[in-house]
Amino acid sequence: MTPGRVTTWGTLRTLLILAWRTDRRAGLVLAAFLLSGAAGHGLVGVFLRELTDTATAGRPAQAALWALAAGGALAAGVALGRAELALMQELAERMGVAVQAEILTLTSGVPTIEHLERPAYLDRLQTLHEESRELYFAVWALALVAEHAVQIGLGVALMAAVHPLLPLVLGGAVVPSLLVRGRAARRLDAATERTAETTRLERELSETATGAEPAKEVRLSGAAATLDELAVRRWEEVSAVQARAGIRAGLLTFAGSATFLAGYVLALACTAWLARQGAATAGDLVLVATVGVQFVTQASRLAFHAGSVAAGLRAVGRLTWLRAYARRPFPPGRDADHRPFPPGRDADHRSPALGPPDRLISGITLRQVSFTYPGTGRQVLHDLDLHLPAGATVALVGAHGSGKTTLAKLLCGLYHPDRGEIRADDVPLHALAPGEWRQRISAVFQDLARFELTAAETVGVGDLPRLGDRRAVEEALARAGAAGLVAALPGGLSTELGDTFERGHRLSGGQWQQLALARASMRSSPLLLVLDEPTASLDAPAESAVFARYAEAARRHPGAVTLLITHRFPTVRTADLIVVLDAGRIVQQGTHDDLVTRPGPYADLYAIQRDAFTT
Repeated sequence: MTPGRVTTWGTLRTLLILAWRTDRRAGLVLAAFLLSGAAGHGLVGVFLRELTDTATAGRPAQAALWALAAGGALAAGVALGRAELALMQELAERMGVAVQAEILTLTSGVPTIEHLERPAYLDRLQTLHEESRELYFAVWALALVAEHAVQIGLGVALMAAVHPLLPLVLGGAVVPSLLVRGRAARRLDAATERTAETTRLERELSETATGAEPAKEVRLSGAAATLDELAVRRWEEVSAVQARAGIRAGLLTFAGSATFLAGYVLALACTAWLARQGAATAGDLVLVATVGVQFVTQASRLAFHAGSVAAGLRAVGRLTWLRAYARRPFPPGRDADHRPFPPGRDADHRSPALGPPDRLISGITLRQVSFTYPGTGRQVLHDLDLHLPAGATVALVGAHGSGKTTLAKLLCGLYHPDRGEIRADDVPLHALAPGEWRQRISAVFQDLARFELTAAETVGVGDLPRLGDRRAVEEALARAGAAGLVAALPGGLSTELGDTFERGHRLSGGQWQQLALARASMRSSPLLLVLDEPTASLDAPAESAVFARYAEAARRHPGAVTLLITHRFPTVRTADLIVVLDAGRIVQQGTHDDLVTRPGPYADLYAIQRDAFTT
């Protein structure tokens, strides 16, 4: 799942570019504040040394001036620190909004939906969402690392002025401590990675136990306690792994802090010895004590913030992976992990250059199409040869798991076949720009989306350029037979739907389906209309009426294909072509009148359903 080799400098550069694009002026002002604050901290030690030396030399007036200077430097440092804090918080928040927006845009903009259905991809996306906060706070931490580094550099120079060996004493303690702290941060990150899937499962179980949608079944089955127990068990697994990693990281951090303190005490002892030998003054001792405290403090903070920067860089690496995956600039024949594709799947990585035709002349043709869901070993579709004529209404029939919805996803370009090819007239689908092909598709799936917007917007999103066109929305409602539903709403098309709004109007499952059908009717000239069990919540007569309207509309637009997926045979019999799938293979195709007279699965299923309705 790695997006290729990503260098530390590359991720650091990406991080800096994110901050620069967010607010250049704030970045420059922040840099000036940080440099001024670093210089102020260094001057405090110098002023205190001069204060000590002038006071011990019996020059009170000069000592008073140095005291004022030291106090002014401290006050300026406090003021600059508060200004830095306010500026960095604002910059981090603004950058956070930009990063979250980019994550959402990239995730929703990927042409296929593999990353939303594969657990490994979901784990990576989950970790990226959780670490996005680390990403934009890493800019803050990076600024502080720079400030602390400058402060440490000034401290080294001041201590070297007392004796050249003093910086080496503290430096010998700093380097191993930083290495130890880095190792501690890596332990924590590794624990987060290992528990990503378990964390996601815990969240899903918790949402199932408390969500509104599954609430009826959860209450009736009494499964809430069991679901909660399973969620707690997953949480305990995550907590145990992270707790162990936290203990080890804490011990490493303690060891690093002890190294800091040992170096500081040794530096003070050396300075005191120099003072007794007459090679240093009392002011030098105060300087080393002051700068040493700052040195230890700043080095400790540098190590802490360096860990935040490292976490941010890891998040940048994941963001870089998502960018690469969304743009899919991979070599032909290889996936996001740079593994070879089976024959056929490299189609996803060719640069699309063609737009879809204005209308279909021949139709949509599948040639030797096979498909296996990524990450699984079970082939769902096997060597399908099928022609869907332009202007025809085609019904897919088969038991659950026979591959009907998978075939619909392939036709919509949500996945690409492992082998074989799908063509719209004479143009392969993989040669079409995915966005342009999708703009010529209307679809309603059985797991339809419930857009909790106003009624007008819920329907209007089916054709975004006409989202605010009330007349187009009303016409779509009429075509779907849902005009009466909206007329009965308290605010008509302006009614807020769902439970998100305080005054939101609750709809039944069948009403949501009616609005979804209207949404699919927004586009006036689709090349492909997919209706995948969109009327499961409607009664049989209502479903037949809906499909009859769409079948009639398809005949009025001969340059399109209408694909029906349903288990109700009174609806299926109206189709121009019926295709029967069984275990991912086409076992029969023809008209209702032909198939019902031939021995085979269609006639058997039809007889079962006919007998069920007549008894």
